Amino acid sequence: MDRTIGSTIRKIRTDKNYSQRYVTDGIMTQSAYSKFELNKTDISFFLLVKILEKLEVSMDEFLYIHNDFCLTTKNRIISSFTSISYNDEVRLTELMRLAEDYLDIDEDLLVRDVQTLFEGLLLFISTSDDDLLKTSVTSVWERLSVKNQFYLTDLYLLNAIYYLFPLETMLQMRKLAESSLARYKQFPKVPRLHLNFSVNISLLLMKENRFAEAQDEVEAAIPYAKQQKAFLQLSVCYVRKGICLQMLEEDGQYWIAKGITMLEVLEEEGLLRMVEEEVARYTVHL
Repeated sequence: MDRTIGSTIRKIRTDKNYSQRYVTDGIMTQSAYSKFELNKTDISFFLLVKILEKLEVSMDEFLYIHNDFCLTTKNRIISSFTSISYNDEVRLTELMRLAEDYLDIDEDLLVRDVQTLFEGLLLFISTSDDDLLKTSVTSVWERLSVKNQFYLTDLYLLNAIYYLFPLETMLQMRKLAESSLARYKQFPKVPRLHLNFSVNISLLLMKENRFAEAQDEVEAAIPYAKQQKAFLQLSVCYVRKGICLQMLEEDGQYWIAKGITMLEVLEEEGLLRMVEEEVARYTVHL
């Protein structure tokens, strides 16, 4: 594809049947804009944003159109990373290879971190060894742990490894994560990311036998999951609520059964295996 930014803008404008006068009104001169469309001059990022707003096209959509209605390879890797199930071995393998191919051509810190996480998660799937997974993603943790502010990709990376490190460390990191999340509260997908942090914290608390605190965590997460229609997280919260109740010598079977039934209906076999293992680990002796 041999397309300039100006030619992509021109295509969008003409497809929408908008005149140059309409697009440039209050932004720049029509003459300067015409030269930009013809790739005779460049414009500032500020002017490009204003033009895209006039064309009703977001920056993400523009880049997608400019890349011939495809995500760039890097965007494919990052987009998939933020939405993939971490127990989907086939998809993880596919994306790890895609990341490796990308890194053979262009070194990129974020893609390198994501590739490391994919590799570690695949190792965990085959071994079920938490310590091995923790060792494999230490480089990612080291890069995140020295930051005094998290941006969106940092938050996704942190979410992926949240449950691997000591509880007190992660509770401290959570404070920074939540202050960072607050800045993105109107950003798509961020409410779901906030929910994922709560779900991960509940697991860390359970591992430390702090079941009353874990129960409080999932109780707070349940209405949030309902609001977000996050049915997978809601299912996990129900199961963990039941486990915590059982461990606190109350009857939690109803909630365990409810969460498991939801995962069965949703045909989420990987998550179903995970929660069944949690139930066995914490309640088998009761």
